[in-house]
Amino acid sequence: MLSLVGSLLGFATSTGPGLFKMYMEGKQDVRDKEHELKIMAQQSQDRRDEAVITSVGETNIAVHKNADEHTKRASQWVVNLSATVRPLITYFFFLEFVLLTFLSAFGLISVELFDKLWSDEIVGIFSVIISFWFGQRLVSKWSK
Repeated sequence: MLSLVGSLLGFATSTGPGLFKMYMEGKQDVRDKEHELKIMAQQSQDRRDEAVITSVGETNIAVHKNADEHTKRASQWVVNLSATVRPLITYFFFLEFVLLTFLSAFGLISVELFDKLWSDEIVGIFSVIISFWFGQRLVSKWSK
């Protein structure tokens, strides 16, 4: 009886590590495949994002080429007027800010009126305008 138990115990101890190793390798294989699927999904998403960015860039280039073609055919005063639109909007917003600030500082308008005229939406628009000009300046320096 003891020899039978010993034989079973010997067989179990000799095959146990191999079975355990096969079980662990199977689990590792499943984890590897899950990881590979996640990587493939991320790469697919990256390719889609890259395609969108490329198409947006190509669209911008096409729009600028089209605008350049129209500018070449337009009269000089129309080109000059078109070139002054963004700077004039910026100057008017800055003038509004300065006037409202001085009027409020000297007590000519109330703080409530200042807050109504210089609302969060206007502050957002003004910050976008200023950021555009400084961003354009930075990009022009980088491109040199």
